[in-house]
Parts: sequence; C-alpha cells; structure tokens
Amino acid sequence: MPIRRTNRTPLVFVPGMFGSMSSTIIPFYEPFIQLLQQMGYQLHVDLFIAYYDWRQRIPDIVDTYLMPVLNKARRVTGAARVHLICHSMGGLVARGYVQSRHYQDDVDQLILLCTPNAGSPSNYRYWTGGTLESDWEASENIVTMAMNSYLDNLKHDNPENPLEAVHTLFPSLHEFVPAKDYGDYLVIGCDNAMRFVPYRTMQIQNAFLDRLNAGRSIIYHRGIRVTLIAGIGTRTVQFLRMVQGSMNNGEPHGASVWRTINSDAGDGNAMVSSVFVLEGDKHLVEGNHMQVLLRSEFILRSKLI
Repeated sequence: MPIRRTNRTPLVFVPGMFGSMSSTIIPFYEPFIQLLQQMGYQLHVDLFIAYYDWRQRIPDIVDTYLMPVLNKARRVTGAARVHLICHSMGGLVARGYVQSRHYQDDVDQLILLCTPNAGSPSNYRYWTGGTLESDWEASENIVTMAMNSYLDNLKHDNPENPLEAVHTLFPSLHEFVPAKDYGDYLVIGCDNAMRFVPYRTMQIQNAFLDRLNAGRSIIYHRGIRVTLIAGIGTRTVQFLRMVQGSMNNGEPHGASVWRTINSDAGDGNAMVSSVFVLEGDKHLVEGNHMQVLLRSEFILRSKLI
C-alpha cells in the first residue's frame, strides 16, 4: 500500500464497550465518525478505527487489535505519531498501550471521552452476579441496556453456572470494577448503622486499573498530551448499598441484592471523579455517556484542527 502523506497528524479512534466487534462499528458511533470527517479527516487516509473484541482482557486487546491499527496508520500516512481519540472503554485500551513496555513513541495526543479511569460501581454488581432491588429504578441508557442484554443471553446459554460463564467469556468486565482511586463504594448495614466496606479489605479489586493508575505519570514522561472530557448532569451510580445478602471476607456471600446511590456528577455510566483521575486538560460537558461525543465538538476542533 503506497504512503499517503498528509499535512495533519493521523487520527485513530478507539470506541467504547459494545462499540465494535472485530471489523464493524455499531451504528450509534456513526454520527461521531461523520463529525470527524466534517473536520476534514478521511477514513483509511488519515482516520483509522481500532475495532476490537471488547470481551477480551485489555492487554490482549492492545496486542491483537490496537497495535496493528497504529502500525497501519503510521505506515499508510508516513507519520511518526498519531492522535488517539477514545470513548469509554477505548480510553482504557489506549492507556493499556501508552503505559506499556510495548509503547513505540508514536502517540502525540490522548483524548479520552467519558473513560472511567477509576472504574464504575455498576460493573461490580455485574461481575458478582448481584441484582437490583425489584422496585428500585435503575439508571437506563444504551450502555446499561446493552450490558444487561448481553449478560442475560450469556447466563441463559450457561444455566448451570452463569456467573462462571461471565467470568470466563467476558473477562474484561473485571477491569471495570472500581479501583483504589475510586474510593470506597460498597455500603452495608442497616439504616442507623451503615458503613462503607474498605477497598483494602475487598477480595474483588481491580488489579489492572490499580497498576495503571499507580504508573500514570509515565504518560506525561513520554510527552503525550492528555485531554479529559467528562459528562455531567445525568444520574449516575456512585455507590452500591447492599439490601439483601451478606459480605464474607470482603466479598458477597450468596445471592446479593443492591440499591444504587446516585449522583448527577456523571454521564450515566462514569462519574466525573473517575474520568478525572488522570492529569490533563479537563473539560466538563453537559450530557450523557453518548451525547458527550457530539457535544464535545468545539473541544475536539480546538485540539485537532
């Protein structure tokens, strides 16, 4: 393939969970791709999409999916560096690369939209197989609906041990439970004696994000410019309160039922505080997890054009 030199740094877009699967992108990202094209980027010329299997562990996604796309973008354009623009899980995939020993000094900017850099509590419930209180209104959006649908199908196909199926077939889910930098997030006890479960005592921790966040300074030492864009104003799960079940050595024992404790300081999936765990140029955008993509146009134009 001949080199197509351009006057701009090529752009690699890394979508979020459920956003792509190997070679196709889900339609709800199409308006965002069109926005990037309106900025002058051309698909396969200086705009490339990192499709990936979001069920795999993030280090495996980096090796199998992201690095080949980065190599292709540099090979096709002749550029030494690219910009990485990432949504949600895509930001963790990008961090898994730029903070790794495999990094090839080929990223100029890292732009993260709605990336839960410290994890999110809803994923703890999914990972442990807990349910929400039947009369409790959960925050519904396209991501939670996709998650619930996928997990329901997974459990339906593996009725003998549905939780083992989730852990085996969807291992990346564990990399989204809250990390140390999120803070304590599980509430137990009766109304007049509620208390948080200390993260340090929990068996289910996020070793992947804990390592990533402990080494976050390498991003800046490697000269990568970071932009963080967080959504705000949408009801988001901040804490989980156990209303049925018990904790045994920092882990749910038996069937557990949870109630969400919500905050408007998020986008419906990621709390602002989780997105802003990294240092960088920080922006708040009113909108939910998907709305933020198009509503960040003015920020993206200032960074990319």
